Amino acid sequence: MIKRKLKLVSPLNSAGAEASGKAGIFSSIVTHDEEKDVYATVEKFRQEVFPRLTGENFREKVVTEPVPLSAVINLHNADEINRRETSIGEMRDKIQSGGHVLMPDGLPNVKIAKTMRDELVCFDGHHSLLAYMLAGKRYLQEVPHLMVTGESGDGLRDEEFHVFFGEHEKKLRGSGWRNYTISWTNPPDRQLEERKQEDMGELFSALGKG
Repeated sequence: MIKRKLKLVSPLNSAGAEASGKAGIFSSIVTHDEEKDVYATVEKFRQEVFPRLTGENFREKVVTEPVPLSAVINLHNADEINRRETSIGEMRDKIQSGGHVLMPDGLPNVKIAKTMRDELVCFDGHHSLLAYMLAGKRYLQEVPHLMVTGESGDGLRDEEFHVFFGEHEKKLRGSGWRNYTISWTNPPDRQLEERKQEDMGELFSALGKG
């Protein structure tokens, strides 16, 4: 049996949670009867838990140790971001107008997984996260996001991060995934790339945003 904790975090107002130090948080334990990866956990949450949520399910929390967006670990290099057609500028404009970047069903675009070293890794929503940074947001609590951890809030095992590299996960061993990023726009034999930027801060700067 596999159990993971998913935490849905929402800024309390468009003025930004940085000023208030608060965020709206909903937590849920997702259980699988057999071995399933993080993507399956997110999908089960999206289908079975998220549709039933209302504002009353969220609790207000004061964030005493805000996480800088710049410290979140990326899984794509700058070259991969530049090859995508997604308009970071349009998303930035929406955020600056008081909106948020969400999936069609309202689930956040940005999805984060916690490692056993207490690192936070963006495994979905790099362009969205960059747009929030470009809009002037500095902390993770200012960005709607879904956080995946172990059942008790601890980090996931290194092997659970291998799935984010698709068919190339068989080439990875233990913590070695930290040395690589993935480029889906490249031919299969060049998709696994050596890491060039260590975190979202470096990625933001490499794209000429910083």
